[in-house]
Amino acid sequence: MNDRKDIMVSVSMITYNHEKFIAEAIESVVMQKTTFPFELVIGEDCSTDNTRAICIEYQKKYPEIIKLRLPETNQGMMLNWINNINYGQGKYTALCDGDDFWTDPCKLQKQVDFMEANPDFAMCSHKVHTLMCGVLDENIEMERDILTTEDLISKDWGLLTASIFFRKDAHNTPDWYFTVKNGDYALQLIVSLSGKIKFLPEYMAVYRQHLGGMSSTLKPLNQTAWMVYLLHEFDKYTSHKYRKTIIGRIKRMYRIQIYYAKGYSLRKAAAILALYRKLVFISPFLIESRRK
Repeated sequence: MNDRKDIMVSVSMITYNHEKFIAEAIESVVMQKTTFPFELVIGEDCSTDNTRAICIEYQKKYPEIIKLRLPETNQGMMLNWINNINYGQGKYTALCDGDDFWTDPCKLQKQVDFMEANPDFAMCSHKVHTLMCGVLDENIEMERDILTTEDLISKDWGLLTASIFFRKDAHNTPDWYFTVKNGDYALQLIVSLSGKIKFLPEYMAVYRQHLGGMSSTLKPLNQTAWMVYLLHEFDKYTSHKYRKTIIGRIKRMYRIQIYYAKGYSLRKAAAILALYRKLVFISPFLIESRRK
């Protein structure tokens, strides 16, 4: 499998301490029904639980599909993320983190069929359920099914990782990409510069929200600082082409994060966010210095 040159899709799965979830994630990929060869590249980042052993067992079970990356030391999320994507041999890359899973056995086939027929599109996404506390919630409804870079910035969300499917040659890795925390959103912005994004109306995956996930480890102040840092780097990367839209996104972000900070009784964080919000007109990216 490692020597094959006809791989159509590389599924990139990074995992760390996902022993409760990784089997379901892997099974949801290997069950895919396709007319083309695909591979599952798993980047297991030195988990402290049984995740690595589970991955190794699955690789033995599906050696023709699964390719393992087993670093000897912990790489950290972003380096593991980027290296894992770059390791794949496919024309296209699909993403599925080790704590998420796919629900449609024809997901890859549907996305390949669309992308092959529409070379002016760089990415294809779809609806995703969110699983939280045992309850499935529906994804946000899209206003239209064709999106652009401007849409990704102007809306207060990003496409969920388990839905993302893109052309490998659109995945560029500028230096700042290695330094952000919101890698999935940064990837979406970068890839979107190469073409349009198709949003399919079907639910084909589940995003699992749980304690220990990336979104649960950052508090409102830190979340805002890291996102503003990302948007600042992207603003420079695109020679300020989207500056007006980025500033609008930052303003709304303050309003939302202040609301959450107050809701969790994080009064100091709410006060600091309110101060930076007032300074947006003077220095919109000032809060990035609060990254931790």
